[in-house]
Amino acid sequence: SHVNFGPEPLAPLPFKCRMVSDAVKADVAVAKPVEPADGKYEVVFPVGIPDEGTFDRLDLFLKKHPKYVELSDRMIMDWAEKSGIRRQ
Repeated sequence: SHVNFGPEPLAPLPFKCRMVSDAVKADVAVAKPVEPADGKYEVVFPVGIPDEGTFDRLDLFLKKHPKYVELSDRMIMDWAEKSGIRRQ
């Protein structure tokens, strides 16, 4: 996988898009990374059985442990909706 944080897209896009490096300060939240004291980072991979409350448990876990961030399809959809992108 590849991530481009440069000033220009790697290829022409069929729409207008600002790059992250061109973002207006009012549109972004910059947070300093917190490095663990021992230098080791932690990743949690929740595993669940479909239709058995996996997301309910994940929501409870995130409420109790706000230092963790969920990276999932549902969080990308949530971000898109909050950004004004409508589902089709």
